[in-house]
Amino acid sequence: MYDSLFYKLNVLLVSDTSVVVNAIDDSSTYTKSAPDNFLGLSNIQINPLLHTQNISGEIITYVVISLIGIISIVWFFLPDRFLTIFSFKPIKQIQRDVDSASKAPGMFITSLFWLNFIVALSIFLFLTSRKFFSDQVTGITNYGIIKYIIIAITSLVLYRFVITYLTGYIFQTEKMMKQQIIVDRNIQLVTGILLLPIILLMQYASSEILIFVVVGAIALLQVYRIAQIAIIGNSSSVFSALHIILYLCTLEIIPILVLLRLISNDSFI
Repeated sequence: MYDSLFYKLNVLLVSDTSVVVNAIDDSSTYTKSAPDNFLGLSNIQINPLLHTQNISGEIITYVVISLIGIISIVWFFLPDRFLTIFSFKPIKQIQRDVDSASKAPGMFITSLFWLNFIVALSIFLFLTSRKFFSDQVTGITNYGIIKYIIIAITSLVLYRFVITYLTGYIFQTEKMMKQQIIVDRNIQLVTGILLLPIILLMQYASSEILIFVVVGAIALLQVYRIAQIAIIGNSSSVFSALHIILYLCTLEIIPILVLLRLISNDSFI
């Protein structure tokens, strides 16, 4: 009797434990897998997502805000020199400025604003190319595109300075050379300043109309600059109309055609 009773108790115990085991098995359906570490967390594979366009956008925003801050400091502490650059003056006023060295903005401030022009125009052209020619520009990173744009713009600026100085030295027209440099400086530096808030708008308002308006405004400023240079050349009896046309073609059109030719042949990039 004792053996049979002990046997029955064992059966009951086994059946009870089986219920517990079943309960544990049922609960396993909610956990999917047993924990592998002391934190009770299962191994999860994490794949980071890299948003290169957003990173570029943040860097562009920081650069533009920094340039706006530097220009604001110059405007606050040196308003006279700032207004000397940010102005559209007639030829007679430019001639008086050539004779008055006290109104010159200074080499440091001029270099700073030229740097702003090159950077601002490069960023604008980069955003425009990414907006309209993203499918055509392949095999190069965003930083590579900006680098080549900066090189192209810097080369154009240096080329114009060299041609202007050489022309003034060869034909002994130093005063006309200085007038042309002032006109070119004012228009280009004003363009660079105006592009800064527009770049910020392009970052957060993707409007094609805004790009077309800005391109049109830049084109009008460049036409005004070329017209002013032509008026300066026409004021001298040394140059005829044919000389002025050839000079403007050498100064403005030929370098642009050379760059377009290099880009079309994939030689520049």
